Amino acid sequence: MLGKHLGISKGTQEGGYEPEVAVELIGLARGHAGLDTVNISVQDGATWRDVIAALAQASPALVGTVLTEDRCNLIGSYVLNVSGRHSVYDLEEEVTLKAGYCLSVLDVGIC
Repeated sequence: MLGKHLGISKGTQEGGYEPEVAVELIGLARGHAGLDTVNISVQDGATWRDVIAALAQASPALVGTVLTEDRCNLIGSYVLNVSGRHSVYDLEEEVTLKAGYCLSVLDVGIC
């Protein structure tokens, strides 16, 4: 299923620019969604939970398999990684996504 791609953008809020950020789905997450990458955007000041909610909106197939039914958390050993540099553990942390960021969702329980 390589090459499949889905984009979603919430547009701008109050004239501000909301960059679209790629979320790469790795391993089982890719299989569940049937997509390699999903594009999302969230407002400045959003939390990582808002990022997860945007991901659920963009790819509903992830809900119940990778994302919780309430669309605000990851299931089990799935993690969100930012540009290959660090994993997100505090989902309440405020985040400002920048163009060029690449987020990844992967299952760290698989070796």
